[in-house]
Amino acid sequence: MKLLLVNLGRGRYAVAADVVARILDPATEIDFHLENRSREVTYRGSRIRVASLHGEQQMARVCVYLVLEVRGRRALLPVDDAEAIRDVPAAAIAPLPPFIFARQERSFRGVFSDRGEARLVLDVENIL
Repeated sequence: MKLLLVNLGRGRYAVAADVVARILDPATEIDFHLENRSREVTYRGSRIRVASLHGEQQMARVCVYLVLEVRGRRALLPVDDAEAIRDVPAAAIAPLPPFIFARQERSFRGVFSDRGEARLVLDVENIL
């Protein structure tokens, strides 16, 4: 499974590389507008929902946005940086049990060891 490795604050995450349509740097995009306290961005004339892993404080310090697309649904995921794409065997990803989540919607579907440290795999279906 090809995963894009990303960081957000002290969190280390991975997302399926095939759902990342693009990585946006808001500093270099002319038609990118995030309104204060908005959960949406206007980008190239379209409004796109902003998903958040760490709440509102994340929005003030974000460096890049991942454009996630699955079956016609899109969302932007703010992250500090994207490290690399790595091929991780599915057997190396341990599923997370549902009882550890307070809400029905969960942001993570598994965890794997990346150079001795845990990296959470995002559940894009629930993020979108």
